[in-house]
Amino acid sequence: MPRRHLALICLAVLVALAAAGGLVHLRSRPDRDPDPAAAAARAAAGLRGQDLASIRVSFLDPAGLDVTGDLTVARGGAASGTLADAGGGRAEFYASGDETSVRGDEAWWARRDAARVRALADHWVRTQRYAFPIHGSALRPAALADLIDWVRDDATTAGDADTVAGEPVVGLRRNDWTVLFSRARPHRLVWFGGPLRDGAPITSVPAGSPPSPAYVSALVAPAPGSPPVPRPPAGAVAQAEVAVRRPEFDVTVNAATCRTVTCTWSVTVRNTGTAPGEASVIASVSPGMPRTRVVSLGTLAPGATATTAKLSFANPAPTGRNVSADYRAQVFCPQRHGPNLTRMRRLQEAGILPERSGTLRALDPAPAATALLALDGMRKVPRLDPDRAVQAVEAAVRLGALPEVGDLVRAGRLENPEILYAELPGLTFEHGTAAATPANDRTGRRRRLQIAAAMLREDPAARVTIDAAGPGYRADLLVRSGSRTSAVQVRPVRGDAVSADLTEALTALRAGAPAGSTRVVVLHLDASAGFAHAAGREHFARLVKPVWCDGRARADEIVVMNQAGVQRWTGKDFADCG
Repeated sequence: MPRRHLALICLAVLVALAAAGGLVHLRSRPDRDPDPAAAAARAAAGLRGQDLASIRVSFLDPAGLDVTGDLTVARGGAASGTLADAGGGRAEFYASGDETSVRGDEAWWARRDAARVRALADHWVRTQRYAFPIHGSALRPAALADLIDWVRDDATTAGDADTVAGEPVVGLRRNDWTVLFSRARPHRLVWFGGPLRDGAPITSVPAGSPPSPAYVSALVAPAPGSPPVPRPPAGAVAQAEVAVRRPEFDVTVNAATCRTVTCTWSVTVRNTGTAPGEASVIASVSPGMPRTRVVSLGTLAPGATATTAKLSFANPAPTGRNVSADYRAQVFCPQRHGPNLTRMRRLQEAGILPERSGTLRALDPAPAATALLALDGMRKVPRLDPDRAVQAVEAAVRLGALPEVGDLVRAGRLENPEILYAELPGLTFEHGTAAATPANDRTGRRRRLQIAAAMLREDPAARVTIDAAGPGYRADLLVRSGSRTSAVQVRPVRGDAVSADLTEALTALRAGAPAGSTRVVVLHLDASAGFAHAAGREHFARLVKPVWCDGRARADEIVVMNQAGVQRWTGKDFADCG
């Protein structure tokens, strides 16, 4: 056969193969991306036919609350499931109408009613306020369909959303609210979220917007087959009716103006509580009697009163001059304070009197022990202001942060507990710093403390320094465990700023990590991060790899934390960087 004919035959075969391949491609090609509006309409219609919705919804108020509910919500709005606080604390949950009941652990109640933790923990309790920030009626199937319709009425395409929890999605957006639907048929609602501002389709409980805009991020499971229908728990007791049995003490200082060489005074104590308690008076005077004296009054029954013997000290006032004196008396009671007499004496001699604070005096024994440990750690602060130290711990109580503070101070492995003096007054949740912040320009400290506490819980050998500084370095956390030292930069991240925040953190590590340390970046995404809060590993891998492979600044490990869990990358994950 002539060569020309062979060439033509070969060309014909190639054309045939190409044509066949084209036909095969056309046959095997998946359906083109669905129209988001059409997918939304189908998803809404599907929800209106459901009796139950299964949903994981996270709520973030940067002022101090980050809680996630794994809930089943019925057509009528009744809901049940579990609630989990960031930083620790879990509760079983049931809601019907405006009433809710929970069975929470001690950490759960330490954030919400620190005066009655032991009495409330592990019992079904009808709460005084709705126990979850989003009302069940806003999460029932028909309400989710209404949410979709609200977005669809004035929507733009959410073209930046690709996958959520490993599922390919398309979506719509309106006024910073996003709804995402499965690309595959039958189209269903996969995720929704946005800020709880005025005019939002969902409001927090009580209705309205929190002082700092809160955020919702919700992952919706496929239509449940046969999950348990929410049912009310038996035997729930009203929170206000839960009695607390413990001693409480009223203290009266019996002292008058002293004009003699020796001054005398006494202390009267009355048990105003509902249980007997051992009472020991810790007494001191500033100036004049700086070293504390302890006077045991024995066990006082409820309503009983006892007075110390006369206490005396040399008059510190120069002749002819008046000097103001602060007579200090606190009651130590092991039933309230545990084995902390020495610690309370040490605090009083440093001018720190927790029993003068109504907030701290009312704490249940376990939170009270946390407060004493935190205050004791602050004694090392140069030029300590005792009142400010007490106010810092009061802030931790008010903002529901005692569980993570307890994890930090009880372990005895926080290398610089005095840092709490500066950290506790700023216990808002951090906002991203490499991009526009979601609520305001303030960066808080709460997330860094929670991550430090988690490291101490998970590694019994770890010793952690917060805001560590040394020759040529500064790290958010310095973690020593065995022979390994890790310098950690923690960054709260918005969904649209992963690359920017990662680059900034890597640059900080390059400029400031101790020699020989393992360099780690932790990116934390909460409900304010948008759909990235629920995104899986494949979403972040596309963002992390270009920054890592840029080569100008690298870490030994990059960690992403979000609703989907914890994802880690090391050098072996980017071996193809070149």
